[in-house]
Amino acid sequence: MEIYLVLDLTCTQADLDPNVDVSLIVDVDVDVDVELIEINIMKNKFLTGALLALSISTAAIAVPINVGGVVWDPDSVVSFPSLNDFFSSGNIIEDTATGVPGQVLTGFGEVSNLNSEEGNQLSFCPDCELTFTFSMITELFTPTVGTIGQPGNEGSFSFTDLEINFYVDDTSNYAGTFVTAGNGDLWLQFTSELLSGIGLNLGTGDDMGTGTSILNATGGLAKANFDTNLKADGGDALLSSSFQDNGVAGQLRGTFEITGDSVRVIPEPSSLALLGLGLIGFGLSVRRKAVK
Repeated sequence: MEIYLVLDLTCTQADLDPNVDVSLIVDVDVDVDVELIEINIMKNKFLTGALLALSISTAAIAVPINVGGVVWDPDSVVSFPSLNDFFSSGNIIEDTATGVPGQVLTGFGEVSNLNSEEGNQLSFCPDCELTFTFSMITELFTPTVGTIGQPGNEGSFSFTDLEINFYVDDTSNYAGTFVTAGNGDLWLQFTSELLSGIGLNLGTGDDMGTGTSILNATGGLAKANFDTNLKADGGDALLSSSFQDNGVAGQLRGTFEITGDSVRVIPEPSSLALLGLGLIGFGLSVRRKAVK
């Protein structure tokens, strides 16, 4: 048995009046028998209230969401620190900075933790891997002890134009290289005007230190989930990182942590209205007419 439904939804200026009835005409063809079902929606006010109740109940459901295969709970209360609902961390491999202004520094890595103190990649990315690449430009290295590039120095540093791109890939092929870290679909892009920090032995290849930055969500599949503007200066997340000698010439290794808040993406009003129409049964009167 084949069933074909044709919906004719007509909205006019009269819809703005809650006392005006609106009709839905549904033509149902079952083989050669045709029935006409006329559904009268008695009050726009009732429809609006039902849709509002639907949106409230939908928003109240505290369950994980899935964006591109990455699963997390935007209402999590177990992230670290607990004042945020999103926490991620992992390992970093990056170039050694010389301290010369204008030098472009690049790096890459893989996310191993998401809203967990222990590695839980099989939980937040069960059929995928979440990797990232980044780049930034050296602005200034300022020594407080010694000379930049000479062992034993201490000082501060700043980088500009930080860009971090996270990629989700349903093929687990990350091999600890910049190229394999950039495979997959762009899941989330963070940018920042400034990353700053302090360190020891800066510019020597034996660098050690920490850095921080306020991030803004600017692209990717999950941009709308992280574009919250809840951090200082309207930022979306906070990055903290550490670095030290990697034992490989020209490379440093380290870790990163990104904390912030995330939100559920609310459906477009038109989509929500169609969903509501499909679920609303109470208050509708149905009159069936046989068609000769």
